[in-house]
Amino acid sequence: MATLNNTTTVERAVALPRLERAEIDPVFKEVMTFNFGQLSLPIETQVEVSRLPRTMDALVLLPQAEDREKVRKETAFDYFRVHNQLEYKGKEDWLTRNGYHLIIGRSHLYLGEKKIPTSEMTVTIISSRQPRQVLHHSTADVRWEAVGFGHYKSTDLLPVHLFVCNELEIVPKNYPLLLFAASKEKFRQFVEKIVSEDNTIYIYYASRVEPEITKEVLKMSGKQSLYEQNLRRIAESMGEDLIPFLSEEVVKRIPPEKRVRSLTAKDIVRSLSPETKEELLQLLNQQSGKQN
Repeated sequence: MATLNNTTTVERAVALPRLERAEIDPVFKEVMTFNFGQLSLPIETQVEVSRLPRTMDALVLLPQAEDREKVRKETAFDYFRVHNQLEYKGKEDWLTRNGYHLIIGRSHLYLGEKKIPTSEMTVTIISSRQPRQVLHHSTADVRWEAVGFGHYKSTDLLPVHLFVCNELEIVPKNYPLLLFAASKEKFRQFVEKIVSEDNTIYIYYASRVEPEITKEVLKMSGKQSLYEQNLRRIAESMGEDLIPFLSEEVVKRIPPEKRVRSLTAKDIVRSLSPETKEELLQLLNQQSGKQN
C-alpha cells in the first residue's frame, strides 16, 4: 500500500506542472502579448534556440532606443535592452536550481547564435512563488541582490531579473505579473483592486486564471452583472473584428467558419502559399472560360 501511495504522489507531482503549463501558459503568453501590444511593440512566443527541446517562453526585441525607453517608463521592465528573454515558472512548475541553469543555458546559446554581446541582452524569470532554493541556498551558483519589492537581480555578467509575483506591490505596472501570484490572498487583493477600478481587461484575464476568486469578488462588489454587460457590449460592437487581435491560443477555440468570416479577401490571399495561389488562379481562369 505504501508503494502505491508513493507512486500516486510521484504521478501527481509530475502531472500538476504539466496541467498548469497546459492551462496557464497560454494565458501568460496572451497577457505578455497584450502588455507589449499596448505599447505597439511586437513579442515572440515559444522561441526555439538551437536544437534544444525546450524553447524560450517569450522574446521581446527592442532595436529602437525610443521603444526601450517606452518599456522602461511604462512597465515593470525598466532595465530592458535590445534582446529580452522572458520565462514563466508557475505555482506547481516552480523554479529549481537545475531549471535555472537550463534557462541560462538557452540564454548563452542565443547569445552565441545571434553573435551579440551580453550587454545587449536581459533575462527575466517571472515566478508565481518565491523559489527559496534558488534565492537563498544556491550561492555557489548564483548570488542575488534585492531591487525592489518582489524584484531580485543576479550579480552575473549577464544579469537575471527575478520577479516573485506573491511579493509585488499592487500597482498598474505590475498587473500583468500579479495575475500569476500563487498566494490566494495576494490574488484576491489584486482582483479587489482591479474591480474597484472597473478594469475590464484585467478582470477578464483574472477570470481565466482564478475564475472562482474573481467571480466571488465581483459578486461581493455588486459588479458582476456590470462586468458581464461590458464584455457583452464589447463583443456585440466589435464581434468578429476582434479575431485579428486575439492570441493564437484563443483563436484556436473559435469555430473555423467564424474565423473565415472575419477575414477580408486580402487577408485570405496573403495567407496562401505561392503554389496555392497559382492553383487558385488556374481554377478561376477555368471558371471564367466556361462562363464565356
